[in-house]
Amino acid sequence: MVRSKFCISIIFILLLVTSVHGQIIKNKLDIVGGVSAREYLHAGLRYQYTDITQLGAYYGGDAGIYSEIIRTWSIDHMIHFGNHGFYSNRPVWYARQGYTNNKSTAADRIYHFSYLNIAAGREFGINNWLGMNADLGFILQVRERMEWKTPGSDDIYNTNWFWLALFRIQVFISL
Repeated sequence: MVRSKFCISIIFILLLVTSVHGQIIKNKLDIVGGVSAREYLHAGLRYQYTDITQLGAYYGGDAGIYSEIIRTWSIDHMIHFGNHGFYSNRPVWYARQGYTNNKSTAADRIYHFSYLNIAAGREFGINNWLGMNADLGFILQVRERMEWKTPGSDDIYNTNWFWLALFRIQVFISL
């Protein structure tokens, strides 16, 4: 009996909060899924902490496409500008900067890559809770480490910086 009253009160509070603050909460948190050059298939969360800025965190990998196992995690910061979208409370154009860490495990060695990325893109609202975004830019590899799985072998570090093209497309659900 007490448990059912507790569940009913929680449901009532959630309904009250979402009905009163539905529009404010709706575009603050995005669940994101997408594909990118160095993030591969990824999923994560983006949080809008001001009217024009968002922070994102993503986890991804190659989904078994390659013979090695690739895992990535990324964080980024987006600054929106320009006109507001019809279905959104933020401007549709954005500049994005971030960091990506990539771990690739082969049969005899493990590679670790670190990337800084910068891109510009646009959001496309489909309705008031679903949208997509696409961006183009550059990714800068700042560090590469290769470690052998056999004991006694020395790790190899490469700190030569080089640029690569970056394309990312994502679908998001705003909560």
